[in-house]
Amino acid sequence: MATSQSYSTPGLASRFFAALVVLFLMGPIIIAGIVAFSSGDRLEFPIPGFSLRWFAVALQTPQYIEGLTVSAIIGLGNAALATIAGTGAAIALHRYRFRGRAAVQAVVMLPIAMPAIVLGLGLLFTLAVYDMRPGILAATLGHAVLGVPYVVAMVSAALANHDGSLERASLNLGVGPVGTFFRVTLPMIRGGVIAGGVSAFLISFDNFSLSLFITRGDTLPLRLMQQLLAYADPSVAAISTLLVFASLAGLIFLLPLALRGR
Repeated sequence: MATSQSYSTPGLASRFFAALVVLFLMGPIIIAGIVAFSSGDRLEFPIPGFSLRWFAVALQTPQYIEGLTVSAIIGLGNAALATIAGTGAAIALHRYRFRGRAAVQAVVMLPIAMPAIVLGLGLLFTLAVYDMRPGILAATLGHAVLGVPYVVAMVSAALANHDGSLERASLNLGVGPVGTFFRVTLPMIRGGVIAGGVSAFLISFDNFSLSLFITRGDTLPLRLMQQLLAYADPSVAAISTLLVFASLAGLIFLLPLALRGR
């Protein structure tokens, strides 16, 4: 017997509420983008006129360039560590059934649910135990703690769509575990691995809360906050707008990879 399914059209109130939610989420980004083109000398809205000079100022400010470099180094290091550790953890959790597996999975994903200030304080105390000072190495290791869950989630989603028959066939044909991983497993989950690595980089690059505890205050988000506290000029909005476009470019690159891994 054929079943019919009806879909109701969203009413005016639903559309209005959805528009309010979108405006609430996108409003600050839109306003910051407009202020970035201000011809004035301070952060103000509405702007007195349009100008591109604050983009030039932002790209020529040594503090921003240094912050961009430090954030990129930390982000790349974090992405590498998180991708390696997260991929291994995802494969182990997917392939093996052992007592306490659910608890291990919960611990791996815990940094996402943990309040940022609690995680930052925990990392700071951990650095003190091992006599490590805040800096690039400490930030790279700390951000990797936050990046691993994203890689695990992406790689686990990719693994869920592939059975182990090809891997078993490869092992039965005499290919070792390492060869099977690089020739069979990795090509199947490549999209999830890349998506997880890009996610880990983006999470690290614009991270503020963890960097506040485990860096020397020289990452780009912290440099922006220092500039806001010292003198709030539109260069802050300009560099923020450039970061938004960079993040959008990363998401546009990320989406096809995530869909391909499904």
